[in-house]
Amino acid sequence: MVAHAFTTSLDPEDPTVRSDAKNLIDRLSDDTPVEAAVRAMLKDIAQGSRVVVLRAEDEVTPAEAAEILGVTRQFVDRLCEDGVLAFRRLPGSRHRRIRVQDVVDLAAEREDRRAGSEALRAALGE
Repeated sequence: MVAHAFTTSLDPEDPTVRSDAKNLIDRLSDDTPVEAAVRAMLKDIAQGSRVVVLRAEDEVTPAEAAEILGVTRQFVDRLCEDGVLAFRRLPGSRHRRIRVQDVVDLAAEREDRRAGSEALRAALGE
């Protein structure tokens, strides 16, 4: 699988982009999960944050996966080697590619564990 290139890049520093995002937010009612997700993305853009949209089937490098997870590339390499994070090697190369969905799934698992640990500590009064 090859990552799809973006044909449009929005600069959140551009006042027109930020204004357009704010105007679109008002049109969404949050009645559906899609509207809620688009509204959250538009709020980030309106506040000047950069937003990257990736398809679940797209692939990222270990460095990009590390950035998404908030860890080091070396830690992602270890996750791959330990079988925690699925990957494929590029043909005739040692370079790895990791599906975005696998990175997102791992991030959700890590967040669930973190929330469980915090709840356990709170229950034990620590």
